[in-house]
Amino acid sequence: MNEERNSVIGQELQNARLDKGLSLDDIQQSTKIQKRYLAAIENGQFDQLPGAFYERAFVRQYASAVGLDVTEFMQNHDIQTQTVEPDLSGARVDSDNVTRAGMHQVEESTAEKTRQMLPKILIGVAVVAIIGIIWALVASFAGSAKQENTTSSVSVTTSKVSSSASSDAEKSSTDASKESAAKSSSASSEKKGKDAVDLGAGQATGNTVNYGTVKAPDNKELTLNLKTTGASWIQVSDASGAVLWNGTLQANGNQDVKIPATVPGVRVSIGNAAATAVSLDGKSVDLMANNATVWNLAMTFAR
Repeated sequence: MNEERNSVIGQELQNARLDKGLSLDDIQQSTKIQKRYLAAIENGQFDQLPGAFYERAFVRQYASAVGLDVTEFMQNHDIQTQTVEPDLSGARVDSDNVTRAGMHQVEESTAEKTRQMLPKILIGVAVVAIIGIIWALVASFAGSAKQENTTSSVSVTTSKVSSSASSDAEKSSTDASKESAAKSSSASSEKKGKDAVDLGAGQATGNTVNYGTVKAPDNKELTLNLKTTGASWIQVSDASGAVLWNGTLQANGNQDVKIPATVPGVRVSIGNAAATAVSLDGKSVDLMANNATVWNLAMTFAR
């Protein structure tokens, strides 16, 4: 955009704001665009904005906030409206929900990747060990049952009373095994139900969708999975504001974020919601973003 056109755009937006009786603070509150960027737009100083994508996006949001016909306004000033793949490698959304430039992705080191893989390796070893123990118990039980059948056969030839006693003992053992298996199955089903995550109903307000009561298992670490079809800057924070993970995922990106059992809730800030999918312990989370670019997801856990 040239300087003369930028000045005209800024003046028209300022006039529309004043006609509405709104302050820059009001516009910042409704658009989540930092106040100094709004002032730069009104002064025609578009070189103060983070980049070309943000020039178009911020002007569009400003025009919508002051009640202008966005499509007509953009066409009148020959502002491109086609979808542009944003370069979000230097963008961030701070805790005050304001978009700012200047944060870059930190590449994970080999040691960090190894540390992240270690729990999966340990789980795999534990699963193999459990399978081995179960196989040994089954083999031992089968051998015991076979030996019991042989003793019963010998007893039949020597004494009918002995054969009857052996048969009763075998039946008792089988009934006990069935009862034990039934109890084990019931306990397993009950444990699986308690370990399942129930997202409940989400509610979208402003630029945030809130899941106020997410049922989560006690004392269990949760996994938040992030997938992208295009470049998207994402930050995951706990309820106290501590950052659990942040960075830029490129197209076809996939990131797991571990949420400790002690965390009562999380907030996810997303720089390109249309290209981002989120799931919690395998349960897909509906962002309800309605094609918004900058979006937030808040979840509170009920354990």
